[in-house]
Amino acid sequence: MRIIIREYEKIHQEQLKVLLDLSFEEEDLLSILKDSRYKFAYSAYVKDELVGVAFGWLSSFHPNCTYFKILSHPVYAYGDVIEKLLSKIESLELIDYPLQTSIWETSLYAKDVYEQNGFKEIRRTYMPTLHLADFKETVVPSNMEHRTFKSLANISSNTELVEQLLLLTKRNYEDTHKANPVAAIELGEWKRLILAEDVITEGSFVCLDSEEKDILAYSFLHETDDVHSYELGWCGCLSSQYKKIIPELILEQIKYSNNQNVRSIVGEFDTTDSYALEVLRTFPFTPSPTWITYQKKGVSGSDSNSPYKINE
Repeated sequence: MRIIIREYEKIHQEQLKVLLDLSFEEEDLLSILKDSRYKFAYSAYVKDELVGVAFGWLSSFHPNCTYFKILSHPVYAYGDVIEKLLSKIESLELIDYPLQTSIWETSLYAKDVYEQNGFKEIRRTYMPTLHLADFKETVVPSNMEHRTFKSLANISSNTELVEQLLLLTKRNYEDTHKANPVAAIELGEWKRLILAEDVITEGSFVCLDSEEKDILAYSFLHETDDVHSYELGWCGCLSSQYKKIIPELILEQIKYSNNQNVRSIVGEFDTTDSYALEVLRTFPFTPSPTWITYQKKGVSGSDSNSPYKINE
């Protein structure tokens, strides 16, 4: 079987959509090909059939690596399609290392290819669902006294608390993404990211100390495309001693969601985020495949500011 690699052509977009479906990828990946951060796109052909594609892009939020995605038609998965596309990517002079990609853990062949070519796993991401009808509420002991729960809507007029929340969320996010550091951006931009339009202010909660001056823990709740489902957002706390408060905040979000006739809550939990894992280990989420993120450093050492490791 002869595989031809050449630059991607838009005339094959319909075939690319088929590859996306077969790979359980969303079609919004197509938007990358039109984005200003788009860096390259190559296709793999057997005769005139598109059997694989590879494209790469940069992120303004995580600017210290080159993101890429390789898709392969399952019929040709063992025909060196992934290897040839990966080899093409690594031959490009325009590549800024480290290279980073993510795959489903069930993509065993792709997993083998990346690991055999020097890619290291930097984290796993769980994306399970909590079905509220099946959930039996229990009391989560925290051994915490003299603390107050308030919604984001309740504290929105308190400038000092909002800024404190932004700084705490920013700090915790940066701490859990050291393998792929975030850009140095102004607090106003962080505010836009953290307090996004889909944040449910009445269903996002913080825990305050007895004097209601310091935020001890927080958990955000977001709308989704499904009116019957909400999504858990960033959560965290001031220090590890307050980690057990986070499940209590989730209980408040479950109560809120039930009152809104929401049927399920979905989550996204990185193995590098101890706060998120506190939620995952506490509540009966449904089992689901994990998303594995791989990274490969360059041989020149130009990526020395982005060391990969399991605990980011």
